[in-house]
Amino acid sequence: MADRNIVLPDPRLLVRVEEEFWTDDGTVPPDVSAVVRGAPITGDKFFAHALRQAREYSLRGTNMASLSVDLVLPGWPLDKILAGQLATYTRYAACPLADLRRAGFEVLATGRAPHADVVLPSLTIVEAERLSELFADHEDRNPYKQRR
Repeated sequence: MADRNIVLPDPRLLVRVEEEFWTDDGTVPPDVSAVVRGAPITGDKFFAHALRQAREYSLRGTNMASLSVDLVLPGWPLDKILAGQLATYTRYAACPLADLRRAGFEVLATGRAPHADVVLPSLTIVEAERLSELFADHEDRNPYKQRR
């Protein structure tokens, strides 16, 4: 799939994600996992989400292409995330933060714990597919799925 011609708003007009950190500088603990909703996990879905984010948020003065995730933290075990934030989703996937970082993705503590953003190095389908591949191998059924 060819990269798309994307028009993004001026980042000076967007919400500065730096003002949304729930840690002092946006860093997250190194030994956590990131959790996303699944069914299915694809580069196209991740790209669409990253594009929406890039139209709403800036990071360090540029549009921030990212994927929203929840972090498995002390006080926020996987079961709590699956039964809470992801309760209406049939499937999910978790990926260790170390794997994301090794692949060149930055993870920032944004919004309120346990929310975070995985920042794509660039807003391209190639980067979205690389990110989706890290999660796709870990996709599983959510045992806490509830009806909407």
